[in-house]
Amino acid sequence: MAKFILLMFMCYHCGLEPIFGFLSKRNVSSESLSSFNQESSEGFLWNNIRLPQSVIPLEYDIFLHPNLTEFRFSGKVEIKCEIRETTNFVVLHSKDLVISQTTLTIIPSNERIEVRMQMKNDTDQLFLIMEDAIPKDAEILITIVFDGILGIDGDGFYLSEFFTSNKSSRYLASTQFEPASARKAFPCFDEPALKANFSMSIVREKKHISLFNMPRVHSIPRKNNLVLDTFQQSVKMSTYLVAFAVGEYKGKSKLTKSGVNMTVYYDRTSLIETVDFSLDAGGIILDYFNTLFEVSYPLPNLDMIAVPYHKMSAMENWGLISYRRPRLVIPINSGYQMKKSTALLIAHEIAHQWFGNIVTMQWWDDLWLNEGFASFMQYLGLQAFNNEWSMKNYFTTKILSMVNEDFTNSQALNQPVAVPDDRIFNGVTYAKGASIVRMVRGLLGEKAFMNGINNYLNQNKYSNVVSDDLWQALSNSSEDVIDLKAVMSTWMGERAYPLVTVRRNHSEIRISQEPFILNTTASRTTPIWSIPFQYGILDQHGHFSRKMILLREETAIINISGHFKLVKGNYEDNGYYRVNYDLESWKAITDQLMMNHKIFSPGDRAHLLNDAVSIFARTKPLNMSVVMDLLNYMEKETDFLPWFSAFHSIGIMNNLKLGDINPEVKVLMQKVATVATKALELIENQLQAKENNKGYTDDKKECLVKLIRRINSRVGDGSPSTLRPSSDQFTQKMD
Repeated sequence: MAKFILLMFMCYHCGLEPIFGFLSKRNVSSESLSSFNQESSEGFLWNNIRLPQSVIPLEYDIFLHPNLTEFRFSGKVEIKCEIRETTNFVVLHSKDLVISQTTLTIIPSNERIEVRMQMKNDTDQLFLIMEDAIPKDAEILITIVFDGILGIDGDGFYLSEFFTSNKSSRYLASTQFEPASARKAFPCFDEPALKANFSMSIVREKKHISLFNMPRVHSIPRKNNLVLDTFQQSVKMSTYLVAFAVGEYKGKSKLTKSGVNMTVYYDRTSLIETVDFSLDAGGIILDYFNTLFEVSYPLPNLDMIAVPYHKMSAMENWGLISYRRPRLVIPINSGYQMKKSTALLIAHEIAHQWFGNIVTMQWWDDLWLNEGFASFMQYLGLQAFNNEWSMKNYFTTKILSMVNEDFTNSQALNQPVAVPDDRIFNGVTYAKGASIVRMVRGLLGEKAFMNGINNYLNQNKYSNVVSDDLWQALSNSSEDVIDLKAVMSTWMGERAYPLVTVRRNHSEIRISQEPFILNTTASRTTPIWSIPFQYGILDQHGHFSRKMILLREETAIINISGHFKLVKGNYEDNGYYRVNYDLESWKAITDQLMMNHKIFSPGDRAHLLNDAVSIFARTKPLNMSVVMDLLNYMEKETDFLPWFSAFHSIGIMNNLKLGDINPEVKVLMQKVATVATKALELIENQLQAKENNKGYTDDKKECLVKLIRRINSRVGDGSPSTLRPSSDQFTQKMD
């Protein structure tokens, strides 16, 4: 099948119309094709990769007839537009489509305007050029008839293949448009800020069903065993969120408590039992977000579709979320890890219905507003579904993000994007974005944060935003009216993150900041961050008090009255920075861990170890004995997050020693393996005592087993390193 489609694609691009016969069926003359497809020697009226704002789309009416037997589709799109500035040309997008007819009429007079087409292939821009200018405030209707190929690359409108129980081949046609591939399915103004309402009609075979962002209105039988499905008009949305699918799907539905009809669609090789978990998780998480946010989910439906081939893990299409099949359709006897990861991904995509769909970034350089928020909110959704999967126990995102930044040439959150492609979906936009959101929540407090978020959603619903819109809404909600735009400017504009050093001299605490650079030979700037430095003071009675200072300078002095045992920096683990201490302060912390490690939260314990190992690895400004002392308590550690931190801390040490392991590093790794083995025995005893609650500690057991195996493999036989921290988790987009 793949070779056949490739042959068709080559025929299309090489102009072999006798082989690729559907062109002649559309009455496309060779003269019109050549004049259209060749770039004119006279130049172009617009030379910017971004579309002009002189013509704005208002409504699309799309007709599509996909042919899953011949691997092609035909269609027509009518685009109602408003003229914002007097112009004699219109620029929109089209890619890999053969256009056979284009008309432009003035509304409401229906006066037809002659247009000449011109294609700028390097930017996918289709020019419609008129003899006379159309005045400002006029409305026009653009009608384009086109044909295209159902590809196999997972992009645009494409085919997936699956096999029935008797090994018969079947095909499913679905879409993946983000960031800029709606233009491969129909000509459109393919930029996120150019939102419009979409209507859809799809011709299908009788044995198939068709899906769109919105519910189906009616189905009309046609000749040749075909059916025409018509759907409700969508809300105002960006082109990259448009979605449709045709194939032999079946579905299972439920009505959520908030009145939304939710359906999981899957191919006929799946067992119906395998969608129950995803359906239950989706309903509970959607209801939770509907309660959490003051802007309600606006559609009557939320469908989730399992696609045999999906180049991303999932895509948040409004009302029709698509998933890679194994991420949505799971066996009824699935284990703890699969269920948790499935629920987390579903929470991510449903969070996007607000962050990305209701409110959308203006352009792709603010993609973090979509992905960072969805990556943060997914943990709230996960906890709503299962309270044991709480953010305080499972927020692994910050650990992964910081380790990723340590070992890769990362970018700033605000990164100019000229041409959007899949490379913009990375660990910075997802994991660092989520970690920054969490830090801001810690700075403002949960109540003020949520008030600001709800104001942000209300003020910008069905519209587009930049980062400053978020900071303004959150600033207005803060009790002290914090200027978040100023506070966050360095966090947004600089790569990496700071290291805060805490030095105690009796009741005086001196804190200082510097960029944390694991490779100290690297040449970088030395920015000053505005750091929400949250610290905890442990008194003589074993109680922590929480304090906050906004560290805007390189150094600051904190004076603490009364007697206290220790100061814990980055208390509650909200901040996106590492913390180092003087040796006496490190000793006070490690002593307290040995006496009662539960006095620190799982996140606090996790980043204490991760920070210590990272600082030790940074040309050893921290004595190895500190790390060894930190490890002593961990034989009693039964929470997931600290062991997840240990797992990736070993990766940090191992990655810096690509040849023979340094003796100090080897000793550290063996120490980790020793305490991990003791902790594993403790966790296994807990599992045996809680047979009816199996699963809560399964993740910890699995993490410990992997950790011990990796260490034994590395220090036992000198095998090559496999522990290099990586951003692979984020390069496959979750959206």
